[in-house]
Amino acid sequence: MGRPGWSPRALLVLALCTLLLWLALPATDLRAGDVAETTLRFANHLYSQEEYYRAIGEYKRYLFLAPEGGEAPFAALRIAECYAHGKRWSEALGAVEGFLGAYGSNPLAVQGRLLKARALVELGRGEEAREELRHLLDAHPGDPVAAEVWYLTAISLARESRWLEADEALRQIGSQSGRFVAAQGMRQVLAEAPAAKSKDPAVAGLLAAVLPGAGHLYCDRPGDGAIAFVFTGAFAWATVEAFQQDHQALGLGLGFIALSFYGGNIFSAVNVAHKYNDREERRLRLRLAPYEELSLEVDPGPAPSVRLTLSF
Repeated sequence: MGRPGWSPRALLVLALCTLLLWLALPATDLRAGDVAETTLRFANHLYSQEEYYRAIGEYKRYLFLAPEGGEAPFAALRIAECYAHGKRWSEALGAVEGFLGAYGSNPLAVQGRLLKARALVELGRGEEAREELRHLLDAHPGDPVAAEVWYLTAISLARESRWLEADEALRQIGSQSGRFVAAQGMRQVLAEAPAAKSKDPAVAGLLAAVLPGAGHLYCDRPGDGAIAFVFTGAFAWATVEAFQQDHQALGLGLGFIALSFYGGNIFSAVNVAHKYNDREERRLRLRLAPYEELSLEVDPGPAPSVRLTLSF
């Protein structure tokens, strides 16, 4: 008996099944690409609605679905920006360092390095931030990057009360830069910085020692100065009267009170001078706050580009 062979119908069915399987494979890849693209669009929507923490999850999902996708650098940087929006600067720094490690040669790396410097400033690591900015300026000496570098440098210096150095950094921003108007406004505020520390605690203490109440008057506290002058003077006069009338015990008691008021008047004047300076510096920083809004945004799309238009 001969060996059974394949019938023409069986061969046709096998060929059709093979063809359908072959067609299904690219369709599966296409569906995966569609899911990744939809995920990215949803992440961008959440970002535009300022739902930054939900957006982080969607950007991470996109990176999982399309780790080699064309928008992967954009998504990775957006994760860092979302953390920055939430003022979670340690996480922002970690995310942007991961981005730079993976996509250091991407055009968006400039954006990432600016964000890294900003995170370092917010974490109180100003010197590290300025070092990062110096390297960025060496690589990109022209606008708009240079203007953002100098502006962020000025902010980091102002945070450390290095007013003159901050002003010098702002002077480097040219009139053609989009940062020029803001830089000039910031310079006007910084011009008042020396006056913000105009009350010397040593001078206040010396004045209070010479004339009770004078130290408070020097610190623009006339009411406190009047109280210090009246009470210290009154008890000093009462002490003298008590001794002149031979009331030794009373004179000693009143003298102790007078000396207490006198010493307290000096201590209070010094303390008031410090408080005055701190209050004026807080006011100065409040006036500087609107100028500390930095633009660190990226354009989504097939060819993301640096576009410095978002504030943290």
